[in-house]
Amino acid sequence: MSVLVDLNIPHMGSVENAKLIEWRVAEGGAFSAGDILYEVETDKVATEVEADAAGILVRQLASEGDEHKVGDRVGLWAPAGTDAAAIASALEAFGARDAAPPVAPAPAPASVAPAQPIAAAVDGEERAQLSPLVRKLAREHGVDLSSLAGSGPGGRIVGEDVLAAASKPAAAPAAEGVRAVPHSLRRRTIAKRMTEAAAIPTLTADMQIDLTALLARRTADNADGRPASIMAYIAVAACSLLAGKHGGLNAHYTDEALLVSEGVNLGVAVDTPDGLVVPVIRDAQTLDAAALSERIAKAAASTRTGDLAPSALEGGTFTLSNPGSLGPVIRAEALLVAPQVALLGLPGIVQAPVAVERDGAWQIEARPVVRPSLTFDHRALDGGTVIAFLNDLKSALESL
Repeated sequence: MSVLVDLNIPHMGSVENAKLIEWRVAEGGAFSAGDILYEVETDKVATEVEADAAGILVRQLASEGDEHKVGDRVGLWAPAGTDAAAIASALEAFGARDAAPPVAPAPAPASVAPAQPIAAAVDGEERAQLSPLVRKLAREHGVDLSSLAGSGPGGRIVGEDVLAAASKPAAAPAAEGVRAVPHSLRRRTIAKRMTEAAAIPTLTADMQIDLTALLARRTADNADGRPASIMAYIAVAACSLLAGKHGGLNAHYTDEALLVSEGVNLGVAVDTPDGLVVPVIRDAQTLDAAALSERIAKAAASTRTGDLAPSALEGGTFTLSNPGSLGPVIRAEALLVAPQVALLGLPGIVQAPVAVERDGAWQIEARPVVRPSLTFDHRALDGGTVIAFLNDLKSALESL
């Protein structure tokens, strides 16, 4: 039985891909339980992977910059105290097995061109420097490894080199004045999820809400030393409705059933240089405006610095988007965060003419208003249900 233990990319919620960005332990280095072995970047956050037990990092099988699926093997380690001779023997056996040529695939149908095999020009010594992932990617994409110049340490070929070669159009003409900016892992994941979200049949309903009462309430609360953002007051009112009579909007859609959640796990869209990220405030219906405002601010700060754990981005049941904080946008329609069935978008606050009744007579006054957009999954919800929610939200905010 081998003394070597596989070191794999850990499962992190719904994360599918991860890029190894830095090894923290060198080959042959000893580590203790809790030490950081390496750091990976997902479409959501950067994550440090800790050792569960003490040991020795015997072999790094992936280079910094390589992209992997969760569960992929990136290294080998041995428990602390393992005899050096036993490690050497196990490594020799592993090397012989790893260097063996892959099993020949079944013949492809005549109408399908077989994948190009790894070129024989990559000799044994060079092959030993290639990670299993690099060889696997080359086989899958038909990339001739002998034609690549490696960008890894010491000119080593890494996964990104193979993927770049595979995505390069044949005989692509040179274009002057054009600079190719490769998509980040986060941006590629956002593109994939937005494409999926765009396939959901959605509608958006808008509502005008007079914020005069809210702003007066906020001023009074600030005077008491409990400041809160305008968005937090709107979120508190929305969460109260979602945890009560309008629970159907606080749900996930499946083909079999609508999964209604008792607690409101509020997703808050945060703009970062690499794209939108949605951290989740759990049981948001239990927080007042000041507490929720603080939690949102902390989550946004941690998101922008990449300090959030992957678990902090999972399990949202309703999302709040606030593009109005970035500028005077007029409307805040957005794509859903599937499988959630509703998203509330907040545009900028504007001064607008509002009919106000005073002493039995109506007059026009300039009032601060916001026109939230409620985007919803029409498979799960009908317009009447959504308008009822918006009417109750309007009533709650205008009577604070």
